[in-house]
Amino acid sequence: MLPGTAAMAVALGVAALATQAGPNAPDAGEPIPYFIADGAGVSGYEPSDDDLARAAFEAWARESAGRVRFVEAGAEEDAIIRLVWIDPGSGLYGEMRRVVIDGRPRAFVYVTPGIDNQGPAIAELGARDPLLRDTIVYLTCVHELGHALGLPHTADFEDIMYSFGFGGDIVRYFMRYRERLDGRADIASHSGLSSNDRAVLRGLYPPADRE
Repeated sequence: MLPGTAAMAVALGVAALATQAGPNAPDAGEPIPYFIADGAGVSGYEPSDDDLARAAFEAWARESAGRVRFVEAGAEEDAIIRLVWIDPGSGLYGEMRRVVIDGRPRAFVYVTPGIDNQGPAIAELGARDPLLRDTIVYLTCVHELGHALGLPHTADFEDIMYSFGFGGDIVRYFMRYRERLDGRADIASHSGLSSNDRAVLRGLYPPADRE
């Protein structure tokens, strides 16, 4: 999620990873190992943010109707998707980058846990409402993981894959999700995906009888 016109790095589908990374890479439908890096020392990071990241992985798995599954890797080098907490800068919410390590494609998902640099409206509301702050961190994780799974940006404000480069009310974008929550535990019940997001996801990872 980048405000303005800056584009996200090239999207990377896990199915594409499987075809490029050799016989030891997971095929579509097999568990995809991921790793959440330690955010200690990163501005705005809270240890419970790791749970928000895990909820984002679980949301994509749930919405895929079982075609995408994740498993937390025991070591960073074993992960196909690595989620890294980064210090805020230049209004950056998050980013996804495709990398090749030892000849094997990987996806790095970068997420900013601090919201103080996301504009005065976001910063002021988030300071008064910790659940809005959690909403922003969670939805950023979901959005960037969508890119790792191969979903592109959209121009539809309803989509989790919407790009802020198309304009729109950014505060409202986050608040509509926040308003669905009574507490942090409710995040597990609300993925944040739209019907269009689900359709694109299931098109990329169709049921076995449609392959």
